[in-house]
Amino acid sequence: MKRPSFDKKYILSELDKLSEEISIPVKLFIIGGLALIHFGLKDATKDIDVVVLSESELNALIRALKRLGYTARSNLTISKPYKKMAASRILENRDGFRWDIFYRKVCGALTFSTGMISRATSFYSKKLLKVMLASKEDIFLFKGITEREADLGDMRLLAESGLNWKVIEQECRYQSGSSGMLWEYALLQNLITLRERYKIKSPIEKALQRVVEEKLIEDVLVQLIKQGCTTIRMIYNNLISRNIDLPEYLIRKYIRRMEEKGLLKVDRSSRPYKLSLI
Repeated sequence: MKRPSFDKKYILSELDKLSEEISIPVKLFIIGGLALIHFGLKDATKDIDVVVLSESELNALIRALKRLGYTARSNLTISKPYKKMAASRILENRDGFRWDIFYRKVCGALTFSTGMISRATSFYSKKLLKVMLASKEDIFLFKGITEREADLGDMRLLAESGLNWKVIEQECRYQSGSSGMLWEYALLQNLITLRERYKIKSPIEKALQRVVEEKLIEDVLVQLIKQGCTTIRMIYNNLISRNIDLPEYLIRKYIRRMEEKGLLKVDRSSRPYKLSLI
C-alpha cells in the first residue's frame, strides 16, 4: 500500500505537539524532505529525517514521540531501502507519518560534522525544542551516497536549484578522510547518473574521478607490496601480467605521493630501491 504524504502545515503541527512533550533542551537537524519543502522544491513528504547529536537528546525525543502515540516500526514493516538507511530509530503515528531518527551518523555512513552544524540554519524554535535545517549542499551529499531511486530525484531538484559544489566536494573528502571510506566513489556514481539521465553536469565530477582513481591505485599498490612486490619493477611486471597498463613513471609518481602521505617507506640505500609499508 502506498504511504501517504504530508505537507508543511501538518509537520509544523506535529512539531508543536512535540514541543509540549520535550522535557530537556533538544536540537534536531533536518536532512530530508521537510528541508526540500522549505526550499520550495517539494510540496509534501512521507517522513521527517532528523539527526540528533547526543544520546540524552535521542532518548528525550523518543520518549516524547511515544507519549504522542508514535510507535516503533519493526523490521518486518520497513522496506529494504529504508533498512539500508540504518536509522537509529524509526517511529510512526496512526496517520502513517514517520520519523527517521539518526544519532550523529546518517545511513551508518556520514557523520554530522562540525562543518554541517555551522552551515545549518534555524527552522523552528518553541520551548525546549529547536529545529535546524541542514544546508542544501549537505543534504545533497547525504542523498548522494545512497542507492535509493527517490534520493536521485531529490538530488536533481537540489542541483537544479543551485548549489555550492565546492562545499560538497570538500565535505565529501573530509568524510572520507575521517572514516577511511571512499565516499567520493559513491557520490561520483550518482553524479554520473544525474548527467546521463537528466543532463545535469557537475563541476566536481572530474575532481572526484581523479581522487577515486588515485585512491584505487594506491590500494592496488599497497596490496602488491603486501604480497611481496618490493620494487617498482616488480610492481610493474605484476600489473602487466594482469593486463593493467600503468607506466613505470606513473608508478613512481604514486609511490612518491604515498611516501609523502606516510603510507610507505622507500629504502634508497641500494638499487633497486626497496618498498615497505609503514
